[in-house]
Amino acid sequence: MKLGVIGVGAIAQIMHVPYLAELPEADIHAIADPGKNVVETFGDRYNVPNRYTESTALIEAQADALDGVVITTPMHTHAEVAIAALEADLHTFVEKPVAVTPADAQRVVDAAEESDAVCMVGYMKRFDPGFQRFQSGLDDLSEIDLVTSTVIPPDVGSVLEENYDIVYADLADSFIEESNETRRKQVERAIGTDDETLSKAYDFHLESICHDVNALRSAFGSVERIDHVDIFGDWQFITAQLRYEGDRRCLLKAGTSDRKWYDERIRVDAPEGSASIEFSNAFIKNTPSDVRTKLGTAKTTETRHTPSSDEPFKRELRHFLECIDGSATPRTPPEESKRDVELIADLVRTYDQVGESGSVSR
Repeated sequence: MKLGVIGVGAIAQIMHVPYLAELPEADIHAIADPGKNVVETFGDRYNVPNRYTESTALIEAQADALDGVVITTPMHTHAEVAIAALEADLHTFVEKPVAVTPADAQRVVDAAEESDAVCMVGYMKRFDPGFQRFQSGLDDLSEIDLVTSTVIPPDVGSVLEENYDIVYADLADSFIEESNETRRKQVERAIGTDDETLSKAYDFHLESICHDVNALRSAFGSVERIDHVDIFGDWQFITAQLRYEGDRRCLLKAGTSDRKWYDERIRVDAPEGSASIEFSNAFIKNTPSDVRTKLGTAKTTETRHTPSSDEPFKRELRHFLECIDGSATPRTPPEESKRDVELIADLVRTYDQVGESGSVSR
């Protein structure tokens, strides 16, 4: 299958491009990035014949030759590029989140429905063997008392510098300023305010916790009510009390740190015990997640499962290829990601509107 890769930033250099090159069904036929130095470096490294510095140029020139595209651009460009690809009837893989604003997310959903192509959003944790083991084990619990989700990523820049030789794009200051301004305006539209603290909170946490919000959706269904939201530490930390289907309560805790280790986990407490998953560092290849169950009251048994280190990024790309050939349907469609964007925007808007004492039904 001939594929185009649009956006070759750090995560694409580490995961998407190398794994596509490893998959025998995939042929990287075209590449696009605004950094000409990046295009030339990775075009040469992976022998890509068609190279562009604009996504629109790649789509217009290669639509008839390509089977699909993998979009790994900054999040505020996801909707625009995905819609252009879908309108060209190109099978589309777009990294999470599908858009910055709920309105743009809906536009992607609409474009996918109108296109003959499939659309899939890159939620790699849904393809983590550890998460799949954790989710299947939830059926063994009689009921769920409490779900706790924690997301505190490390200093990502430091992790990347210590482990990889990243090629950063040489971009004009004017290009960067325009891009940042576009992102800022989208953030403000999403949450309905230009408050700087809330804008920073939404900008960071949308990108950081959408993986986990989607994993929780997969395991527990939709959020029906937001009981409480707090944003503190300036914009860096957010906690929320959520009610999922069946009145299942979840405490979501998210933040940022200068540490070099990930703290990303989900724990489920039940009358007879608990089940938990601790995700590995998403930026370190082939590191398995840790899944544990602890059962019993009078007598306790504990089980620890460390599944295959088969890389989730590679597994999701393989799934995308299966969607292209018709042997699978997207496990993570844009409609799900739209609902994730809506929820995270609602968290920030809820805090802005009702502060520490309010709640909102969804």
